[in-house]
Amino acid sequence: MEILTVPIFKFAWAMILAFVMLVADAAPGFAQKDPRRVLWFSAMPDVGREFTTGHRKKMADYVNNYAGGTAFNVTYRRNTSRGGLSKELSAGQFDILILDMTGKANPMGPADVASLQQFYGSGRRALMLDGSFAIRNLTHNPTTKFPGVNGSSAGLLMNQIYALSEQGGGILIGTDHDIWQPMANAALRALVPNATFRGTTNPSTNGDFIGTTLLASRVVVTARDVLKHWESVPNQGEAPVGQFADFMGQPIVLHSLVETADKPGGGRKRPYISASFSPGDQRIPIDSADEMFGDMPTHKSSP
Repeated sequence: MEILTVPIFKFAWAMILAFVMLVADAAPGFAQKDPRRVLWFSAMPDVGREFTTGHRKKMADYVNNYAGGTAFNVTYRRNTSRGGLSKELSAGQFDILILDMTGKANPMGPADVASLQQFYGSGRRALMLDGSFAIRNLTHNPTTKFPGVNGSSAGLLMNQIYALSEQGGGILIGTDHDIWQPMANAALRALVPNATFRGTTNPSTNGDFIGTTLLASRVVVTARDVLKHWESVPNQGEAPVGQFADFMGQPIVLHSLVETADKPGGGRKRPYISASFSPGDQRIPIDSADEMFGDMPTHKSSP
């Protein structure tokens, strides 16, 4: 019996380890063995020298090179024509789709809608809707130049993409204030027919980040640094929140990840970024200069 004890123990341990590795590969929340495949699709025209495809590609390259290129494999494509999204989605297999779609025109043709719905329907259903995405990198003022105040714009971007990765893959739709929302809304309505970005916002300090999805999914970001950026270009769009049904008729709840009242504060808190997964209940004041999430920080200034 003693002769068999060690081999049996080794065999049992090997079986347990194999099972753990199998679960780790299958579960969305576990670290990926291979980089997540990301399609960064821009359908936006250049606007002078302030807002160009070079600005968007710089962010895509940052994600691609993050962690020495071991976390994400990003394909950046710019196509302003109908059928462009369908073409790019059919050219490869992707886990995360970033629709960088700030514009007045609607580039979504029938083939694009069908391809987008197929991507979502294949199981990559996590959604993140960002009305502040357009200003993430542009030549406007020092706070709008990527990677942002104390690296906050880059950290926010990485947290968004890691959050989608942890959900098993999904879609980020980014836009800006109302006159620039038709393009993003066309993509959003293809997935959630009654959900839309709307309006123009002007952030006050009377608001909160909800949960730590945006501030600490992977990179610790100071709320106040992000707010400084948003305050410098006060034209974010309002992201949809609430109960909806997707194009398949399945229920979907869009949760606010950050919301604040317009200046001077005291009014309705308007969400800037929402997601189809819950961020939790913790609230971090939008003007907090703290990086500690164990203790509840307080507002640094009045609305």
